[in-house]
Amino acid sequence: MTVPRISYGVGQPWGNAVITSIDVVGAAVSDVAIPPTLLQYKNSQVVAYYDADRTLTIADRNIGGLVWNYRKLDSSAKWDSHNYVDLGFDKSGKLHVAGNMHASPLQYWIIDLSNDEFRPVKVNALFDSQAELKITYPRFIRSSDGSLVFTYRNGSSGDGDFVAVIWDAPEQRHKLVSEGPLIDGGGKRNAYLDSNAPILGPDGLWHLLWVWRDSPDAESTHTINYACSQDLVAWRSGDGRPLNRPITLNEQSVVDPVPMGHGLINNNVRLGFMPDHRPVALYHKRDASGSQQLWSAVFEDSSWIIRQVTNWNFAWNFQGQGSLDFKIEIGVPLTTTYGLSVDVRLNEEVQTYLFDADLTLVSAEVAVLWGPLNRSTRSDGLIDRCEAARGWLAEDDSREWFISYASVPEQRDQRPKSDIPTSHPLSIIGISGSQGNCSP
Repeated sequence: MTVPRISYGVGQPWGNAVITSIDVVGAAVSDVAIPPTLLQYKNSQVVAYYDADRTLTIADRNIGGLVWNYRKLDSSAKWDSHNYVDLGFDKSGKLHVAGNMHASPLQYWIIDLSNDEFRPVKVNALFDSQAELKITYPRFIRSSDGSLVFTYRNGSSGDGDFVAVIWDAPEQRHKLVSEGPLIDGGGKRNAYLDSNAPILGPDGLWHLLWVWRDSPDAESTHTINYACSQDLVAWRSGDGRPLNRPITLNEQSVVDPVPMGHGLINNNVRLGFMPDHRPVALYHKRDASGSQQLWSAVFEDSSWIIRQVTNWNFAWNFQGQGSLDFKIEIGVPLTTTYGLSVDVRLNEEVQTYLFDADLTLVSAEVAVLWGPLNRSTRSDGLIDRCEAARGWLAEDDSREWFISYASVPEQRDQRPKSDIPTSHPLSIIGISGSQGNCSP
């Protein structure tokens, strides 16, 4: 099914809001599916993307301003969709940039955006350059005291560890959050986390949700796990039992012991919270007939209660390696007054699932046209896509800005075989009114 392309302009609706501005940042690479990043910090907007020449580019401006400042970094993209870029600010207001890594050496820079003459400083090592040769999935988070924490996978698919380091501002260097990795694959597997984890929950705790994978083959994904912590150092299971450090494969953290080859995959294991702060896992796996189904797991009393949510007649087999064009996509679960809401895409149809306080499915309706998972296919083979701005501080999240771009579908990290555009304009869209969604 091909979704018709949706045009948009200033004054037109965007979800249940109205578009107030559209500002072109520049031309971005489009023959590889690498999303740009839009981060807001106080009065600044920063965009990280690969330009038409495939060069990693950092653009910044005052929010709503017309003038962009550009910095080109010594790094360029090929056709690997893993090589996204993440951004974060330390306590002094300096920007940290990490990206273009897939089981490859560290690519990390520090930039002072307040000084136009400041040249990006390349960070050659976090703490041990010889141990940082296979890094993937960079992510910056802000700790409870405002410190900058950097997380990543060290190793490869099926053989890697989840590591967290913290930026020591006075000493101008990174330190391990705790001795060794947070999650240790033991040389036999690696943890794939919810892409937003660690997540600071409404209860003030940090939460992890992850699956294990024993090889680069996506079908080797298995076993959903959960842990929570007050300080990112000491972790415990859902029932409060302390977990060993580093966390390894063990029964204490298990949410659902899904075996390999049963339809579980990383990127589609999502963590949410009920109104009473109970953690919820949403994911898909196969039922007894082999069809994929959406499942939920919520911790009640002393155990995880697992429920099948859907009755789909749909098979999706995703053996092999490389970035997949997902036929099922689970959005970020949102806490509502009465329960939980989540958008789910099955092929090209997106539905909004509403759950009550007991995590019973109340309704499943076609999502609004501007929902975050809708995909709009163009006649030139590109897909119109959108990403919401991320606020570094809590007060930054109140602004409504989105980044609009286009790219090919995921190609298992291979160069596209067809003749498609290699670049496309990247724009920042400003809206006003009620809470907006992410797709035009």
